[in-house]
Amino acid sequence: MTENRFKAILADMDGTVNRGDTLLPGVDSLYRELTDKGFRWLFLSNNATAVASDLARKLCSMGLQVSDDQVVNSAAALIRALAKERPGARVFVVGESSLRAGISRAGMEIVEDPSDTEIVVSALDRGFTYEKLEKAQRAIHMGAEFWASNTDPSLPVADGIRPGAGSIVASIATAAGRQPDRIFGKPHTDMADIALEILGLDRDSCLVVGDRMEMDILFARNAEMTSALVLTGASSREDLPRFDFSPDYVLESIVQISEILFNRRPR
Repeated sequence: MTENRFKAILADMDGTVNRGDTLLPGVDSLYRELTDKGFRWLFLSNNATAVASDLARKLCSMGLQVSDDQVVNSAAALIRALAKERPGARVFVVGESSLRAGISRAGMEIVEDPSDTEIVVSALDRGFTYEKLEKAQRAIHMGAEFWASNTDPSLPVADGIRPGAGSIVASIATAAGRQPDRIFGKPHTDMADIALEILGLDRDSCLVVGDRMEMDILFARNAEMTSALVLTGASSREDLPRFDFSPDYVLESIVQISEILFNRRPR
């Protein structure tokens, strides 16, 4: 095992290790090399269209040998909070079938009637309709809590950028006249807490790698972890002056993290 201070890599997925269904160049060999050297990997994704095990299978299909417990996503953080804090709650879900199924398996009751709703959950929903927006609005106006998986405005895909969960959350927030009560994805730290619990490590041992300043790098700052911004996704080098916080490192791609892990790159 390396004596380097870092023992684990907390890597974003879309825009950092993959784009759509394709790994970015060099990621497969980097993953094997660092795993063989004793570094531990967790993949942290704001994607809530699937449960964590589905995302693990996606990574496997792209060539990375990843187990289910190596992926933590905003859906997992949200479902964990429901199970711990609101067991058996009646939930109206604006989201896709896997999220609904995961919430149901955790013991919640999925409902469609706004008057019977205790919590409105909003995530990326590629079947989003005006009817769903209206139901979410009515439920919130009738007293339901408003929980969001994440607020990513866009989603990197193989052929460009598409609207993300944040676009849907913003629609509901506009209609309801208020912002979500809870947000579980980056830059909020629920996933960091789960990651540290899984790894059994302290914060100083983890390197967060991601492509979005306002999500991944702010997440690392909020979680008090070291961060590396990669320029293969949403944020560019030209974006950096717009923010009042900075990454610890800026890399052309995740492949360059070896320079950090083996102390070949100055901070």
